[in-house]
Amino acid sequence: MVRDVFETLDRLGIRYFVTGSVAASVYGVLRQTHDTDVVLDLTMADFGVLAHRFEQTHGVADPIAYGDFAMASIIDRRTADKVDIILHASGRFEASAMARRERHDVPGIGLVWVASVEDLILAKLRWSEGTSELQLRDCAQLLAIVATGIDQGYLDHWAHCLGLQSLLARVRNAP
Repeated sequence: MVRDVFETLDRLGIRYFVTGSVAASVYGVLRQTHDTDVVLDLTMADFGVLAHRFEQTHGVADPIAYGDFAMASIIDRRTADKVDIILHASGRFEASAMARRERHDVPGIGLVWVASVEDLILAKLRWSEGTSELQLRDCAQLLAIVATGIDQGYLDHWAHCLGLQSLLARVRNAP
């Protein structure tokens, strides 16, 4: 079960937050997904400590570096539930996103840390690189659904810092 991963992260004291489609569902944007995306405050060098905890019950794919971050997977051998692990870079935005995470009771998972709606939008814009209509649609829906609860100043600040101003404007103006 996915819950096992979060219990282990909590026991080990590894800071994390759920992102991606599961996080979007917390804010009202629902779509089918086959995995849970989780950002960890953990380096590639330290991933072995986490992987070791799951070697008996889960399949663990070692991290693969993609520029300033890395990705790995943990798959439950009984249920085939998959958690995609993102080992985040140690930049200012990443530190801000980790500091702003929020506790939510996620159906099927329980009480876990989730990306703030603003950081989720910024992450989806960044991940889409302007080419994923699905990610951009998610962002437009998040902006519409959570409209009055979004810190627009925070979004504008980080969109500027991350070079995402035109993508943010695009999703803000989406029909």
